[in-house]
Amino acid sequence: MSAYDFSPYLSPDAAMAAAAAWPQGHPPLCWLEEIGRSTQGRPIHAIRIGPIGAARPRPRLLITAQIHAVEFIGSYVARRVAERLLSGYGKEVHITALLDAADVWVVPLLNPDGAQRIWDAGGISSLGGARFTANGVDPNRNFPFVESEGRSGWNSARATPGSAYYRGPHPLSEPECLALARLCERERFCAAINFHSFSAVVFMPEVSGPDAAKAQRVLDVFNREFQSHQPHRRYRPIPERSAKIEGQLDPFLLNAFGTPSVTVEVSRLGWHLLNPARLRRIFWWANPRQADYWADNDCEATVHALIALLERSGGTPCEAAEPQLASWATTRSI
Repeated sequence: MSAYDFSPYLSPDAAMAAAAAWPQGHPPLCWLEEIGRSTQGRPIHAIRIGPIGAARPRPRLLITAQIHAVEFIGSYVARRVAERLLSGYGKEVHITALLDAADVWVVPLLNPDGAQRIWDAGGISSLGGARFTANGVDPNRNFPFVESEGRSGWNSARATPGSAYYRGPHPLSEPECLALARLCERERFCAAINFHSFSAVVFMPEVSGPDAAKAQRVLDVFNREFQSHQPHRRYRPIPERSAKIEGQLDPFLLNAFGTPSVTVEVSRLGWHLLNPARLRRIFWWANPRQADYWADNDCEATVHALIALLERSGGTPCEAAEPQLASWATTRSI
């Protein structure tokens, strides 16, 4: 346990213990699955939210968070969304309708080794350490992409160990990334939201391929619908060219599985950094002191985005532009 006060944030173990208790509190609505283990043997949990007795398969939506070690606010918001869905089912019409129609999967902590490292260090870290897995890899640069003419390597991220954006020795080298890829290969989500921090924007991948029009229609939820339900600050959508983001989760999900996916960067720098004790801790750069303010800003917006994503996707993924990428999930060994 860290001697440093990270309030209002929970330790990685405490946060996952709280999530693991949800099925006991909502037995007909919630299922916990261990989808893999980290390099250091920590469990990676996914929570499926939807009536357990409902006929399956059903449309499936995905939320992930804290793929980067230091981004605790992403996990905070993901858990708040899950709690909102669980508490609202059967009581609020829009939440009940969503969960009667689809399952929502939440993976609230993708990088448990990195999160624990940051916690144990009192929030002090290098830029790379704030991102890395236990192997010194940026997990959001570890996903495969298609090799292109004039460029060596399997994606455009950094190939040099020690770089804050090091992609790793090969695609899905990190067990955390492999576990998520296998979940996505199995479930074939119709859309995904990935919580990061801390620039108050939504990064949207470039679409291409046979189903580009549908993918764009789905992603357009984050040009207006999502923002219209943010009470405090509306996040600006930022399109990203695929050539610049190869190796990241969004283009991998879209191109490999046909899952339109965005990165929501929760919060932005605040006045709390004027405190010198916080300024030197990268933890407080990535995580706002007023966590509930940002969770309130993004929680209901995410619920409404899920509803719109389900409607616009028709509950099915797009036709994948690069379906051969999906084979990495099945051919890689742990």
